Amino acid sequence: MEREDILADSADESDRLIRLVNDLLALARADAGRSLAQEPVDVLPLLEETCRQARALDPARDIRLQADSFAVLADRDALKQILLIGLDNALKHSSGPIRVIAGQNGSQAEIRIQDEGPGIPLEVLEHVFDRFYRGEDRLMTPGFGLGLPIAKTLTESQGGTIELQSQIGRGSVLLLRLPQPPAAARSE
Repeated sequence: MEREDILADSADESDRLIRLVNDLLALARADAGRSLAQEPVDVLPLLEETCRQARALDPARDIRLQADSFAVLADRDALKQILLIGLDNALKHSSGPIRVIAGQNGSQAEIRIQDEGPGIPLEVLEHVFDRFYRGEDRLMTPGFGLGLPIAKTLTESQGGTIELQSQIGRGSVLLLRLPQPPAAARSE
């Protein structure tokens, strides 16, 4: 039994280190100004795909999607990574339903990932996009404090903005705003 435990611990640690290296590589690429594609991406199928993948991480969780069909001007892979980071954080830091809401607001698209978790104190909220920063539950929740900094770098490199809003006792909302393609490209 002890041998199996040691092997399991070794495999878990290897997986953790692989995740850390992948996070650091993503951050380094983004910092290096790696050019991201700026092309129309249909949001609805991408959101359906990421919500399905998040449900696979925690099948008992209720992840609700409410989105119209529209396009954003983005790099599909980078946008998917941002969405998965947001969903992963909501899964880790809340226990109730998660809502993903996407719509258009003028020339921008807005995607919200809302949870009903405990909320984030203001002194922690101010640092969530700082690299390696982890809030009060850092001892109980796995991670390296790189997810949101990666999401911020990727979002900004696509001409978008990202913010985290939170209220104690009411939950948090990750708000992503991205440009939409010019009207001519949308109607093709």
